[in-house]
Amino acid sequence: MIPVFDFGGVIVDLRKTATIEAFDRLGFDIRPYLGTYKQGGIFAQLENGDITTADFYDEIRRISANPTLTDEDIRLAWEAYLVGVPAERLACLRRVKQNYRTAVLSNTNPIHWAQAERDYFGTDGYTVADYFDTLFLSCDLHVQKPDPAIFDRVTAELGCAPEEILFFDDSEENCRAAAAKGWQVRLTPAGGAWVTEAFDAEGHLRHE
Repeated sequence: MIPVFDFGGVIVDLRKTATIEAFDRLGFDIRPYLGTYKQGGIFAQLENGDITTADFYDEIRRISANPTLTDEDIRLAWEAYLVGVPAERLACLRRVKQNYRTAVLSNTNPIHWAQAERDYFGTDGYTVADYFDTLFLSCDLHVQKPDPAIFDRVTAELGCAPEEILFFDDSEENCRAAAAKGWQVRLTPAGGAWVTEAFDAEGHLRHE
């Protein structure tokens, strides 16, 4: 079995209101761009790898008609979306990796992933390699869930049968799309309950 984890809402806790308020302070209304599981406009372009981070910052300045905004101003406002990863969730992921090949499959962007590697996976002497064998990030793959192509890509790169993949995601639509490709799926509501529901204290799946 190969556990494959979504990032936002499964591994990292999110707080949409924090990034809305942070962008409000910059004079930019982010609300029209924020979806529940996917973003819109330039935020979607960033998550799909269609524009660079530099392009993204420039476009925020253009749309907001505020050329004085710095890259750091914008980066910090966008980083406010991610709240953090509880220590026990991180420890669980490390234990799971000792027993299985593991991967991340996420609709994400370079800003948030750099934040994750720095602030969550890169602490206490660990690196992201201590948590996952393979990273499947929409901004690198240029395709996003629930597009069927992304699940085909992951299956091919993992070199396994689809039914050998156990996918943890908080989106019903993404879970349906993965199941249609033959993956085993586990709909994972926010809050991290999957840590104890799916895995035992040694990081083994409770039901295999």
